[in-house]
Amino acid sequence: MVQAPPKTIFNPSGKEHSDSDNSIVSVAPQLPYYVEVRTGSLTNFLLNIYNLSNRDAVKNWLNVRQKTGFYFEISEHLHLAFADQRDGKGTQYWWFIYYDNVERKRIFENIKIEENYVDTKLKNERVKEELLWNGLTFRSQTEKKIARALYSKNIIFFANVNGFMALNGLPVSNHDNKLKEKAEVDFLVFHNQKCMILEVDGVYHNEAFQKNWDYKRDRIFLRQGISTVRFSATQCYESTSAVVEEFLELFN
Repeated sequence: MVQAPPKTIFNPSGKEHSDSDNSIVSVAPQLPYYVEVRTGSLTNFLLNIYNLSNRDAVKNWLNVRQKTGFYFEISEHLHLAFADQRDGKGTQYWWFIYYDNVERKRIFENIKIEENYVDTKLKNERVKEELLWNGLTFRSQTEKKIARALYSKNIIFFANVNGFMALNGLPVSNHDNKLKEKAEVDFLVFHNQKCMILEVDGVYHNEAFQKNWDYKRDRIFLRQGISTVRFSATQCYESTSAVVEEFLELFN
């Protein structure tokens, strides 16, 4: 009876970190570049740099590290971190590979994906964090201020709501004869057993194309009894409380 060869265990040398609160551990800025890869590409890369052939061993090692906060220093020139599952449930996970000029050539030879600068990523992460509040993500500090004001008055609202609008039967609004069109509202607000939309209009709403789209969208919502109330972004930022007070008065 021929015995099966023993299973290879992938146990790379290096320094492992785990921080449940952050996807990027503080050591990341030491290295100037990064790429983002799926599990399959990362497995191939690790097999290459460790000169291994047992794909399952590497995949098993990665499987138990698919969690926010995992960070691994392969060497002083090459680091690895878990990112997310951005493509949806059941899809491959994404990872960050951080590196410097010493590893740059090997990265280019083995990973066909766009290179990014770490400092740019960290700036983007800081901007994103600044626009987070109570589990909601906003496109601007102005929207965040409106949300705080609505919240302070115990108002039920949804922010940056996406959905589809039916366009059939609209001779003016639907000149392309589409069945549906995607739409997003800044704030969908419920008060006094009614529903209205509050829009924070930046300067781009003055452009002709955007104006036509806004007018069409407002008419379509109005057909369903949902009114849209628009304030300029400047008013919303400088007079947040007054804007919310005026808006809520309209429910009466």
